[in-house]
Amino acid sequence: MGRSTEFTFGVPWVMSFFHRDWAPDASTEADAVAGQFVEELEPEAVLLVRRDARLLHDALPADRVTVLWEGCVEGGERFFHRGRLTDGAAWTRQLTGVCDTWLARRPAPVTLSGADRYDGPELAGRVRAAVEEFDGVLEGEMVRALTECVDRCTPDLAFRLLLRALPVRSDALSPQYLRLSTERYARLAELGTAFRYGEYVVGDVGHLVDA
Repeated sequence: MGRSTEFTFGVPWVMSFFHRDWAPDASTEADAVAGQFVEELEPEAVLLVRRDARLLHDALPADRVTVLWEGCVEGGERFFHRGRLTDGAAWTRQLTGVCDTWLARRPAPVTLSGADRYDGPELAGRVRAAVEEFDGVLEGEMVRALTECVDRCTPDLAFRLLLRALPVRSDALSPQYLRLSTERYARLAELGTAFRYGEYVVGDVGHLVDA
């Protein structure tokens, strides 16, 4: 049985909402996310966000969650400096609340399939090695936060956050940009297969491959 989506999911999916070309019509970041949680969404999509948010909140110190969020969102260095949010822990609590509000409107409870719950504990060493490959490309605090996420959250979440961080870092390095060798991309794709992801999850960094 495959996962419920072929695309990026969980908290990295929510991170993609916040980018330079999007001006949310909302008074708070939580309201902005709620506006993207349309009624037609599959409940699994919201459950996957909730699971990731709770993992980050419960397993990592607030400053580590802050580093991860800032490193995975375009312009993330400004996310917690607008006067409404204090740190990553406060934000993940709000995000969990948005999920709970949406799920409470469903007529029946929903649970995740075994495929969606798979978090790849046996892949921890490979994910840690993948993170370490980008030490020097990603900032040191980001590398440390991702490594802690492997060890204290799940390898699955840490790997998806790494995939989210790479294009954001590439954009921040403009005009140099980050380029991936075909060999390095192949290693990421092999990990994606091991995690049973759909084709578009690792594919999100395919544009970084050096032609």
